[in-house]
Amino acid sequence: MGLLIVIALVAIAVFIFREIYKLQHWKRLSVPYDGGVPLFGNLAQAMLQKRAIALIQKDLYEKYSNHRYFGYFMFTCPSLVIRDLDLVKQICIRDFDHFTDHREFLPVDADPFWNKILFARKGRDWHDFRKLVAPAFTQSKMKQMFPYMTECADRLICSLPESKEVISMDIHDLFIKVANDLTLNLAYGINCNSFNDPNNQFYTMAKNEFVLSRIKGFKFFGAAISKPFANFFKVSFFSEESKKFYKKLMKETLAYRKKNDLVRVDVLHIMKEAQKGELHFEKEDAEDEKLFDPKNMNGLGNNHASKLRISDEDITVQLMGLFFSSFDSFTTYLCNCAYELTLNSDVQEKLIKEIDQTWTKCEGKITYESIINMKYFEMVCQETLRLRSPTVFLDRVVTKPYTIPPVLPHEKPLHLKKGQDITIPAFCFTRDEHYFENPEKFDPERFSDENKASILPQTMLTFGLGSRACMGSRMAVLQTKLVLFYFLLRYRLVPTEKTAIPFQIHKSSISQSSEHGYWLGLRQRTDSPHM
Repeated sequence: MGLLIVIALVAIAVFIFREIYKLQHWKRLSVPYDGGVPLFGNLAQAMLQKRAIALIQKDLYEKYSNHRYFGYFMFTCPSLVIRDLDLVKQICIRDFDHFTDHREFLPVDADPFWNKILFARKGRDWHDFRKLVAPAFTQSKMKQMFPYMTECADRLICSLPESKEVISMDIHDLFIKVANDLTLNLAYGINCNSFNDPNNQFYTMAKNEFVLSRIKGFKFFGAAISKPFANFFKVSFFSEESKKFYKKLMKETLAYRKKNDLVRVDVLHIMKEAQKGELHFEKEDAEDEKLFDPKNMNGLGNNHASKLRISDEDITVQLMGLFFSSFDSFTTYLCNCAYELTLNSDVQEKLIKEIDQTWTKCEGKITYESIINMKYFEMVCQETLRLRSPTVFLDRVVTKPYTIPPVLPHEKPLHLKKGQDITIPAFCFTRDEHYFENPEKFDPERFSDENKASILPQTMLTFGLGSRACMGSRMAVLQTKLVLFYFLLRYRLVPTEKTAIPFQIHKSSISQSSEHGYWLGLRQRTDSPHM
């Protein structure tokens, strides 16, 4: 018994020593930093639900305004926060070959399935997989899938009740159903109406799986502070039940299409084309091809012959990843855009006018070109991405030793070792008066033809920057426009007594979602050309 006590005390002492040693990381490198607390680092207030991560980073960003970078602790992980835009460009573009990977969310040994998703893949494996699927979300593919999006968005909005009175609802409830049905349609070609039938198996499974619960949050926190914890308990991102469900769904969908000789250009079809090595860029995708050209992905074996082959499991996890991003980022983006339109009636009226004109000009037959050519709509979407972006920060990991040379008088060469974590505070850039005048104001005019040239790309990081930028960004924005297009054809958004004003970021979320939900009023239009 005495020996066990001694072993336990030694283990505790070693643990405490290691945690204290970690907290001295930035001091040893002569990098300015705020000392954290063991296990929680600088995020103790976030874990206690007292302050959102975005605002914690903003506090530090402003504190170290005379520095190009500073250190902080993401739980037990020392992370270098980059606040200089030129350094952001170096890391994401110019010297990308030194920063090719994202931080590891779950160890491969704990969750090999999650690590097959494009976002989590590393190095050459990521490079080769991205090369194979790069043509999946190009302009030509969006055009081919556009009719499915239009039909689905229109059907869902038509499901809303008619009323002469203002309908008060948490718009998040509606948009999460929209996200499910749109993604199900685009991924598998399955039509579903979760507004009329919220108990259908597809929505029930997706909501249980892709909406973060407290239990999942606890597991992911454990994994964040300890890889041994993640490996021992086999912490996984997706449940076994959901993996079986979506594997079976894919198998049955493919069998049905084969039996009925059906070809439907959706995400499943496109991924199967990639699996066969038959996915290519179309002539009209010249700009996309240049953007995704492996020659621009510095130093990742551009000339080597890839032996990577896409498996059915690879396809399943990509489709599940599409569902997760729809339930998380896409839904938050939609809600935040609706929220800002509600509070800015002048912007909403100007957008409604453009929507009505487009609808009339197209005689009720909306095309891909008509949507993407709506200038004011694009301005509204871009301003939402600036002010209310779901993305609070980006991350990178040093994959080859790198030295940041001194520029300011107080700096010394900073030598970064392989494995060093990097944080890029996207939220902070959008709130910086150096880059945006009156940054807390929702003002789409920032993105007018006359003004948008003054906006630096490094300040707009919702979808990332450089070779690691999100390939699905075009689809996310297009879906957002379509849903809001059909929505505003029928309704105006108005504040109600339950609308949370001002906007408060959810204290337990890593995205920019609302602390108090999205309670808005829907007033049916009597002046719509759709009537």
